[in-house]
Amino acid sequence: MLTRLTIENIALVRKLELSFASGLTALTGETGAGKSVIVTALSLALGGRADKEYLRHGADSAQVTAVFDVSHLPSSLKHEHADLTDSDSITVRRFINRDGASRMSVNGKRIGLNRWKPLAAALGEILSQHASQSLMNEDNHLMFLDRFAGLSSQTEATAEAFVSWRNVADELRRLKDRREQLIQQRELLMFQKDEIEKGSLRVGEEEELLIERKLLDSARALMSSAASIGEILDGETNSAKELLAAARCELDKMAQIDSKLSDQAGDLYDIEIRLEELRRTIEQYGASIADDPIRIEEINTRLDEIYHLKKKYGGSEEAVLKTLELLLQQLTQRPDTDSLIARLESEADQRRREYSDLAVALSRDRRKAARRLEKQIARELADLAIDGARFEIAFLEQEDPEGVVIDERCLRPAEHGLEQARFDFAANPGEPLRPLVKTASGGEISRVLLALKSAERSNHRHYRPLMVFDEVDAGIGGQTANEVGRKLRTLAGDGQLIVVTHLHQIARQADHHYVVEKSSADDRNVITVRHLDPDGVRTELERMVALPVQE
Repeated sequence: MLTRLTIENIALVRKLELSFASGLTALTGETGAGKSVIVTALSLALGGRADKEYLRHGADSAQVTAVFDVSHLPSSLKHEHADLTDSDSITVRRFINRDGASRMSVNGKRIGLNRWKPLAAALGEILSQHASQSLMNEDNHLMFLDRFAGLSSQTEATAEAFVSWRNVADELRRLKDRREQLIQQRELLMFQKDEIEKGSLRVGEEEELLIERKLLDSARALMSSAASIGEILDGETNSAKELLAAARCELDKMAQIDSKLSDQAGDLYDIEIRLEELRRTIEQYGASIADDPIRIEEINTRLDEIYHLKKKYGGSEEAVLKTLELLLQQLTQRPDTDSLIARLESEADQRRREYSDLAVALSRDRRKAARRLEKQIARELADLAIDGARFEIAFLEQEDPEGVVIDERCLRPAEHGLEQARFDFAANPGEPLRPLVKTASGGEISRVLLALKSAERSNHRHYRPLMVFDEVDAGIGGQTANEVGRKLRTLAGDGQLIVVTHLHQIARQADHHYVVEKSSADDRNVITVRHLDPDGVRTELERMVALPVQE
């Protein structure tokens, strides 16, 4: 229940502080006095769209503060929104800056609109002339039925199941359409993977093969050089080994005379030994060199393979191996097309069954609720001075051989279920039923809307949130207005209902009465609101009826 509303710098309002109680509250005033500002402010508090045009001229910001008593909020809602309903009172503040940006806080904690709106919808509902317009759109009739029957959560679950099924079915259809392309793509990936794996490439292999080929290409020259070195070092005549031995012999003689040459003689001996080791090494090297044309051909073939892989997959051995890693990842992400199609077909069948179960149950619940709503609307309309009116709900379905089976019929599935609803209406006895949007007058539309909300409210007696009717009494007057006023009073019941009206017949039914007035201050118009005492109520009703009010 709304207990207090504070408005600052909205439209022509400087600052207003209003207190509200349960029952029926009327807001009246001259045309253009600013009654809609109160509704706009309350809409902002309930999460409605903010606009910089709402700001009072010259103000840098605007603020709306609403206090709600949530002590009677159902425990299920309190549990669902436990972080916002930890006390019996909720204080909501909505701020709007000059640039149109807005922010919201609940009990001093800043929250986003998406977080607030679900709870706000449970706290209050605003029915403006737009609500009557929505009733004139047959696409909304199913929504009115679902709200009356309390099927909104069931409808949402059905819609979620439909979207889930549709997403899988769309993916399956796209996959089937691209089956051949995907098969070719996978075959190419497999070919490339196999080609690289078959190449058994390793980093550094090309360099090793080039060195080996260089040696094989120079085998005869190397063997010739090794033989020449051997001949030079240990030939039959004038070899280095023979000359070194002769030099060592002479140095030994010198050392026997001068002992200071002993170390040099020893050095020369070491050189002779190392020279022999070098000769042996060169001899062994020369003997190890292979003159192998077959191996050269093998190396050339392998180098060609490496060159081909490098040219095709990145230009280096490292790039080729990196390409192999990527191919393996892509193959993991692109499983076999037939297997993927089979998996998606199974998943689509499961999602279809889940949707079908929900949609069939929802369809049957709607039909049961429709019969109850038809009877209740007939009674409500009788209370609203449309005696003998008939109201029926027609269900519009489309046959679809591939649709969902219900009662031996195949119906086309949709996000909202298996049917649309249309309200049919006849205001006078003996008249045929026709679509409401084509046959009802403005006043009749207003009363049908009121009957729908009354039926919805009576069908959910456990909790009665705030309801605001903003000039939905268009097109009625006289005795009909009296009946509408009494219906609004009954609808307020032990809950809370605020009505913005120009009709004295409705205003006189109110438990509380506020008058909205426009006056001039500092050369500017401002909006003020007065709570009327009994004398003030009498005066305002006299103004509204333009005749003295009889005792």
